[in-house]
Amino acid sequence: MDKIEKLFNDFLDCVKCLQEALNVSFGDALTETFDNLENKQIKVELGAPDKKTIQELSHKYARLKYNKLSNKLKLQIFTYLTLKAVNEDGLDVNQMPTPPAISTVIAMFMLKLLPKEKLIITDPAIGTGNLLFSVINQLKSANHSKSDFELYGIDNDEEMLSFADIEAHLSNIDIELFCQDALTPWMFNSPDVVVSDLPVGYYPLDKNAKNFATKSENGHSLAHLLFIEQIIKNLKAGGYAFLIVPQNILSGKGGSDFMPWLSDKVFLRAIIELPDSAFQNKFNQKSIVVFQNHGKDIRNSEVFLTKLDSFKSEQDLIKLNVKLNEWYTKNID
Repeated sequence: MDKIEKLFNDFLDCVKCLQEALNVSFGDALTETFDNLENKQIKVELGAPDKKTIQELSHKYARLKYNKLSNKLKLQIFTYLTLKAVNEDGLDVNQMPTPPAISTVIAMFMLKLLPKEKLIITDPAIGTGNLLFSVINQLKSANHSKSDFELYGIDNDEEMLSFADIEAHLSNIDIELFCQDALTPWMFNSPDVVVSDLPVGYYPLDKNAKNFATKSENGHSLAHLLFIEQIIKNLKAGGYAFLIVPQNILSGKGGSDFMPWLSDKVFLRAIIELPDSAFQNKFNQKSIVVFQNHGKDIRNSEVFLTKLDSFKSEQDLIKLNVKLNEWYTKNID
């Protein structure tokens, strides 16, 4: 058994012990476990956990040698446990963490397109936060930590925001989190950049959906279309959006109405089809779409179009970067 596996099992043992003692979901026990470890004390409310469990947990926590672990290792274990929480608690598929390889592709485009200045960046469907935080860490690394960001995250699920809060802390990232429906007014300044893996499915609040041009004429509206419209409404003039979206809204029948509307509202910069192998079936396939809001001196460009064959080959990312540089020199620079 390697170090990571042993450590994962030791943390898992702590979470399950607390889950049983408090009679809560795996996710709640997970966030409380990391809160206990970070604060160096076991939280007790209304007599729970009891003294026997406190003693048992104290021994289990001591075996972890938590303070000697690197933040990178803590974050790795927490991410694995978050995946387990999504499965254990039967959470929605939209709440699954975004694969790390996708954040690498998004960071590549952000490094090329974004100005080197302080930026307000938000994820209006932040979930566990792993997409936004992975992208931010890559931007900081590429700019030797000189990057300056003001970060905001929105989610309507308190458990997801608890995960995001812990992940931000372990990643040494400052962020303000809001528990709200992202299709209602945002409570912070207009962002320069939006990064998000958009929730896919139907939006249940038909009355609110009527405020959007992308609403369905009959029945529930598609949440991902409403999200894109909300992002455009809130994005600063000239601001960028880097979004993971269902592939079917960009082409074929699904895109025949939506894409002309989108092309009228923003300047499309790039569409990157993600590898077929990354999804269980063709109906779940996704793409990254990059667009820029209209603004002073902002002009249209040829759209960067490509499809990634695989996430497994480093050569594929190198080829993508070469094509991106060629496109940028020809169209943006």
